[in-house]
Amino acid sequence: MRPIYLFPFALLAWSPALAQQCAQPLAMESPSEPRLPGPSMDGHGDTDAIAHLGTRGATVEMQANLHGFETGIAHMRGGEVLVFFAPTDHKVVLSGTLIPVPYDTLRHYADGRAHDLVPSHGIRGMFVQAGNRFQVVYATPDGQAAVAARMWDATGKDLTKTQIKDIPGAVPTITVSSSSSDTHSQSGLTDLSGGSLGAPSAPEVLMFIDPQCIYSIRAMRALQPAISAGKLRLKVIPLALLDYEDHGASTINAKSMLSFPEGEMAEAWITGRLGEKASTPSADSPQKLARNGEIARQLALAGTPTFIWRHRNGETGRLDGVPRDVEAFVGSVAQ
Repeated sequence: MRPIYLFPFALLAWSPALAQQCAQPLAMESPSEPRLPGPSMDGHGDTDAIAHLGTRGATVEMQANLHGFETGIAHMRGGEVLVFFAPTDHKVVLSGTLIPVPYDTLRHYADGRAHDLVPSHGIRGMFVQAGNRFQVVYATPDGQAAVAARMWDATGKDLTKTQIKDIPGAVPTITVSSSSSDTHSQSGLTDLSGGSLGAPSAPEVLMFIDPQCIYSIRAMRALQPAISAGKLRLKVIPLALLDYEDHGASTINAKSMLSFPEGEMAEAWITGRLGEKASTPSADSPQKLARNGEIARQLALAGTPTFIWRHRNGETGRLDGVPRDVEAFVGSVAQ
């Protein structure tokens, strides 16, 4: 059996790229003076994807070129940091992690687990899957490295979504029933395991979290006043996305959370009681966690926190990341 390279991965989603979420580490520091991208000097105008970052409020620091890509760091409002790679024409940007292995070598070892993508703007790519883990990997211009990333054009369009849409299992397959106003009646979501928090009469939202994720914790703290006021009810669904950086602590704490009675799960996480069951998780907690992870993959979660709810008109609402305006978020959920 041929080995496969497995890298820190982000479950893909087609939401705005700069949400406050835990997925894969992107933070970097640089002593250079940041600058805002100005108008294109090459006649690209509004086709300059790096300049588009500036229209999103980013301060951009260009870095040294790597393997034929221009590289940079975009400092976003709110403290987020986006590491990006771009071809010299700036028609697209890729955000993700550089892999210092020749692209063709990765493709060779991925073998049947990889699906070659139609090149976009001359950039080769492949969709790699191993179990419920998957990643899109792009070749650098010189072919001597690769980037595990998502690709956007100068308008902010998610080109990766378009590239993988016809690959079985790569796009969301869970649908929402329009015949009921109860979030729990959503097709495919009834098997989720988690704990509820808030008044039963309040509008309910599914909140996907990693117990170790700082943004999940930040979001919960921001929403607690609305929960206490009876304006919002959360069903908190634990996942384990950060094992690659916390040495398995995400899985341990997620299984611990799922070992509490449903009415105590969320509270145990919030109050720091997960250690009580860390060494003695329930027998069914691994299966519950695996099922949560499978549904998260089908929903194409980019990270945690992610919120999903149903509006009164039957349409689905979704927010990836920490709500920037809690009042507006709660108002949208209630519609």
